[in-house]
Amino acid sequence: MEKIDKKYLKGLKYHSSEGKDVLGENGRKLKQYTHKERALTPDDVLSWEDKGREIVLVTADGQKVTVPKTSGAEA
Repeated sequence: MEKIDKKYLKGLKYHSSEGKDVLGENGRKLKQYTHKERALTPDDVLSWEDKGREIVLVTADGQKVTVPKTSGAEA
């Protein structure tokens, strides 16, 4: 599949979490997760479809995003 052009990903974020081991009150080892986000890259896009005036993206973090095409972003 052809990769999506980066210009359509501007301003979109990839959401994930990172876990680290911590000790709980009773001394048990627990996993604590923190939210992480970064800029969306073409490698994060699983599939995309050009719908004419907009592009629909499906990303690896489970998002389905509709991005409007603007006169400056058209190929």
